[in-house]
Amino acid sequence: MDVAPARALVRPPIVDGLFYPGDRSTLRETVERLLGDSSAATGDCFGVVCPHAGYACAGAVLAAGWKAVARREARTVVLLGPVHRDDGPGGPFFLPESRWFATPVGDLPVDGAAVEALVRSSPRFRVDDIPHLEEHCLEVQLPFLHRLFPGVPIVPVLVADRGRAAAATLAECLALTFRDSWDYTVVVASANMTSYLRGTDAEAEYRAIARLVADRDWRGIGDADARRAISTCGPSAIAALLSLAGEGSRVDLLAEGDSRGADAEPDKLVRYAAVGVWRGTGGGLLAD
Repeated sequence: MDVAPARALVRPPIVDGLFYPGDRSTLRETVERLLGDSSAATGDCFGVVCPHAGYACAGAVLAAGWKAVARREARTVVLLGPVHRDDGPGGPFFLPESRWFATPVGDLPVDGAAVEALVRSSPRFRVDDIPHLEEHCLEVQLPFLHRLFPGVPIVPVLVADRGRAAAATLAECLALTFRDSWDYTVVVASANMTSYLRGTDAEAEYRAIARLVADRDWRGIGDADARRAISTCGPSAIAALLSLAGEGSRVDLLAEGDSRGADAEPDKLVRYAAVGVWRGTGGGLLAD
């Protein structure tokens, strides 16, 4: 009797039905509606910052971000995000053992060769499914990714560290790994601009971090994060993306929002933004 081969490890969804619809048809319709309703331009930028909140309050911002990369000829999508349960300092960069990430609308393959190359590039990378099984920040991006880049392999990276050095190491390893294919790579930094602050505090801090992003000051973001001067959830992901884009890169604010749509308490406001990042011509880490 023939024995079926063992199925490759699959990372199941954990916030379906909570952050986004768990029903396949409803989720497809929701993603289509959000993309269709967004006034953001459809583009081919190198990377994007997108929030990792529920679609009820951040769906429009997510859609604006994903539209900015929709025309890129992607062969790999790199997903960078924080580890909510362990944010360093000195923690590893977690890569999945799973070879597929499941969603209600279909599964997405993990780029195993890229995972192996990143592990070889630095001891900071660790293959471990547990953080990925506990973390939602990359999962909320996947329905949009599946809609725009079906079948394109993903490289999910969870960053359990803070500061400029962590962002620099991450960016350098990504640049090394994708040095021959950056024209066909999309980088998504899954990050919320502020986390659970009073309304006035959230607005002031949002403006501060937005200025650092607009100035492409990835070092300043890393330093502010190391001092815990910002509550940004995913600053190392943002800083690494900006570092990869290099000198002369262009950064555009695509959309912004907050958690008021989810009936947030006044002292627990979260600010969101979608930011498009176009690679510079001044010789960044991905320079030819």
